[in-house]
Amino acid sequence: MRTLALPLATLIVVCACNGTNATTDDTTAASSSTGDTPTTDTPTGAGVCGDGTRDDGEDCDGDDLADQTCQGLDPMWSGGTLQCSADCKYVTSGCESDPGAAQVALNEVTSKGAVDGPFADKGDAIELTNIGAEAIDLAGWKLSDDPTFPVDKTYIFPAGSSLAKGAFFVLVELNPDTMEGELPFGISSSSEETLTLANASDVVVDQLIVQGADAAVSYCRIPDGSGAWQTCDLTLGSANKPASVTCGNDKLEGEEVCDGKQLDGHDCKQLGFTGGTLACAASCLLDASACTSGSMLVINEVESSDDRIELYNAGAQAIDISGWILTDDPVDPAYKPDADLEKLVFPAASSVAPKEYLVIAKGDLAGQHPFGLGDTGDSVTLLDLGLKPINHVSYGPSEAALSYCRLPDGPAGVWTVDCVPTLGLPNKGP
Repeated sequence: MRTLALPLATLIVVCACNGTNATTDDTTAASSSTGDTPTTDTPTGAGVCGDGTRDDGEDCDGDDLADQTCQGLDPMWSGGTLQCSADCKYVTSGCESDPGAAQVALNEVTSKGAVDGPFADKGDAIELTNIGAEAIDLAGWKLSDDPTFPVDKTYIFPAGSSLAKGAFFVLVELNPDTMEGELPFGISSSSEETLTLANASDVVVDQLIVQGADAAVSYCRIPDGSGAWQTCDLTLGSANKPASVTCGNDKLEGEEVCDGKQLDGHDCKQLGFTGGTLACAASCLLDASACTSGSMLVINEVESSDDRIELYNAGAQAIDISGWILTDDPVDPAYKPDADLEKLVFPAASSVAPKEYLVIAKGDLAGQHPFGLGDTGDSVTLLDLGLKPINHVSYGPSEAALSYCRLPDGPAGVWTVDCVPTLGLPNKGP
């Protein structure tokens, strides 16, 4: 289907098998040598999270809480309802504390960072607060954007960490060059993120599922620590305030990049494209889907259900994409690759042959992209070796759940909702 020079271990093979797409890997299914029916052995003690029965390695499962209670789990709780998460871990968000106890909660999140104040230019940030009546020792607590708490994406509070009554604790993204900051993960400004806080006993204390675009300025609780989450003004380190700007009112307010027809002077050429028509997405971020660069290589199809992205070379010559970047950061003339920790940089000797497709899966291997595609809307931008934008696509809620594709394939195609998924093959309409 395509010719692509990529390291062999990361090559995604696309074929036409009875009219369907297929992927191949090095795993070979083995069947029983003593009969015609393959057998599968289940390890002793292994269980399935979500079957309602607590097994080895699970804190809980559904309503099976192992006879545990809030107070039995942690003396700081006086009562309330203990719950079980989808990954079979205890969740204490429904537990109640004594009036004199500490109560720590996620309080504010920004996916774009602060532009002024004490946290300016320090990257993405998360704020905690203690709305209890006593200080609490945070040593050994954990914060991650992955509820399984992988080592490389988890911040563990060091010995001596504490949070006083009514105080705020702000953590910022770790800078790999200066090693300043705390968080070994970033917060996407367009995709969904799940932030999880657990105490030293590995009990989930608080969890937030946030759309990155909602936190472009700030996403916070009002009142602090206990109120509903909403878009806010950025107030890291101090009491939260509701947003003074409203996205979608066709007025440029605060730090909005655009709003409705108000593009604040931006156009396709100003962004680095050669022409086309710029628009504003529902998230008040620039939508360059209709901008053009003259390149025959385009983003051709995206699927948020499995995070796959297809590029297509509509030209007559192979295109070398070594060192090019694929990112889900909003299109921005001031894009800084060093600050984008979840980008794909195509490895050396990568190219797309004429009239061929390149399907890019989500993953951490060379030639794979590490960012996800949000179901509620997202964007993808392709930049060349000189950071010139080659192609961009933005889509809205559920538009890419099945397939969002160009019809017909290539630069002249119109982006269409609910295409038939055909990654690696010519696009088909609904």
